[in-house]
Amino acid sequence: MQLAPTLLTFEQYRALGEKAVADGFYRNDRRVFLPGMGWFNDWYLEIGGENFLSPHYYRDWAGKRPPIEMVCPDGNVWCPDRRSSNGDGWVVTGEWPNITCSPSIDCKPVGERLGLPFYHGFLANGEFGPDLTGQTFPVPNIGPDYGCR
Repeated sequence: MQLAPTLLTFEQYRALGEKAVADGFYRNDRRVFLPGMGWFNDWYLEIGGENFLSPHYYRDWAGKRPPIEMVCPDGNVWCPDRRSSNGDGWVVTGEWPNITCSPSIDCKPVGERLGLPFYHGFLANGEFGPDLTGQTFPVPNIGPDYGCR
């Protein structure tokens, strides 16, 4: 699964969330924010700090771009610029949509909290690899007004 060709600005992300609510969906509805979509999350810089954003972000990206968030194949939202639950976080190389993140992405903490299946795999050169446990995740498709373009 490829990343969307362009990142949304934070304003575009918020507007899409507002449209979703106006249309009767949730603000971060998985039928609206589909796998592969991404956006800049400017407010992470305000709440950030060295215990929130990763040292890799500060070393490689601070001052060049805001932190980014993206939707993983399982529908969970993930920020490669944050610290991970078990360490310093991910090294992000390349420019969107051809980014690579290492080590692997494990959405288990988010998936477990929501009681949903979770993705564990790799993002290399803008493409999510297969789930390492063999799971597949159907992508909802609700119409042309939402999702990846």
